[in-house]
Amino acid sequence: MANLKRLSPEQQLKLANLRSRFVPRQCFHELSDAICNLEDRRRVEISEGLHPEARGLAVIGNSGSGKSTGLGHFFRKSGTLSLLADGNDTAAVASFLVPSPATLKGVGISCLSGLGYPLMRDRTAGIIWQLVQGHLRELKVMFLHLDEAQDLMGSQSKPEMVAVVNTLKGVMQNPQWPVSIILSGLPDLLTLLNLDTQLGRRFAPIYFSPLNDVDDGRNVRSLVCQYCAAIAVAPDPELQSDDFISRLIHAAANEFGILIEIVIGAIEICIRRDETILAKQHFVAEFLRRTGCANDLNPFVRTNFTAIDPMVLLPGHNDSSSLGTPKQRDRKK
Repeated sequence: MANLKRLSPEQQLKLANLRSRFVPRQCFHELSDAICNLEDRRRVEISEGLHPEARGLAVIGNSGSGKSTGLGHFFRKSGTLSLLADGNDTAAVASFLVPSPATLKGVGISCLSGLGYPLMRDRTAGIIWQLVQGHLRELKVMFLHLDEAQDLMGSQSKPEMVAVVNTLKGVMQNPQWPVSIILSGLPDLLTLLNLDTQLGRRFAPIYFSPLNDVDDGRNVRSLVCQYCAAIAVAPDPELQSDDFISRLIHAAANEFGILIEIVIGAIEICIRRDETILAKQHFVAEFLRRTGCANDLNPFVRTNFTAIDPMVLLPGHNDSSSLGTPKQRDRKK
């Protein structure tokens, strides 16, 4: 990593544009269709003065899968759904990050503050959520998005989780202004939704699945070429090989968002070395930068790379946690 030159303002701008580029997957198109269908249905109901219970979406995926990025991109680019912003009298979408550790009361307080009505004195969770629903109606919010929603479970007891379930149902069943809820989070979120069949049937799942060589190999090859073209470097032919693509997907823990970060990081190392061909050596250096892994634990170098857990930082040579995913390690015991 030595002897890396500083980037020019033009190069910095190109990299910034590369980082802001959005690359859709099939799961994003499924998400877009689902939100558009809910929006169309709700707008017809509003125009007719109807307020049946709303439906929701559960956007599920591992960390780095791109679910939060996908939702943010859709909301920003939607021509019909306005995001909550200061100074606006109405907003179609209110999006909040679930605070951690999460309690029903704490999430309600966070929502109130985000809606522009911070709580001035202590109230019960029930009253707080009544206020949330009232302000959602006042602002004409059609979609309430809660990100990192798996934290709604946390270490809560069964009665507390039931209270969360009933509150979510209450928002969607409000007789005056039902609101569609979009929950995005880790797969643990499914436990909450499956706790109550009435809640579960109101949510359609959208799964941001991990990458695999067979289904995603061609798209990953295309992505590498597109990013190289955008930054004016040429990809080494080796980067199109089945072996390299498999190594890249594994290095990203099979997650799309992480894979993009690795590609951009390798490109940055390439241009900071003042080189014009993006090659495997740049990916080796980028993985070393991200994790501290020497070559014997670097999936771009090691022969049996699938035995490496790419999410472990600074593994020692005798650190068994660096060899294999948790499931693979369990099988060895």
